Amino acid sequence: MKANRRKRTRVPVHFEVTITMDGRQIEVTTTNISLTGILCSSDPLFQKDASCEVTIFLNEANRIHIPSAKVIRTSSTKTAIAFSVLTEEGFFHLHRLLQFNAADADIIDQELHQPAFQ
Repeated sequence: MKANRRKRTRVPVHFEVTITMDGRQIEVTTTNISLTGILCSSDPLFQKDASCEVTIFLNEANRIHIPSAKVIRTSSTKTAIAFSVLTEEGFFHLHRLLQFNAADADIIDQELHQPAFQ
């Protein structure tokens, strides 16, 4: 069995998301989210290593926009997208969203002191 290499907590939440790729807007739903990416429903247009933008709709008035992301894995049912660039405001809202929905909000804060990538 593979060891879990994940360095960030995934929080199971379901939000409507728009993935923008090559000028196309693709509507999906999240399965889970972390400080570094999302797992969402899939679409035939998703291709591994494709660059994209991610907009997470929290409610009618609020959203989190990630201006740079990359498809890292895709199948017929699920797609994993890694965030490349987050704005300061986007990071703040994403961090608070994870704290609010995590089983232990303190773990989310502790993860900020550990490198996400090596």
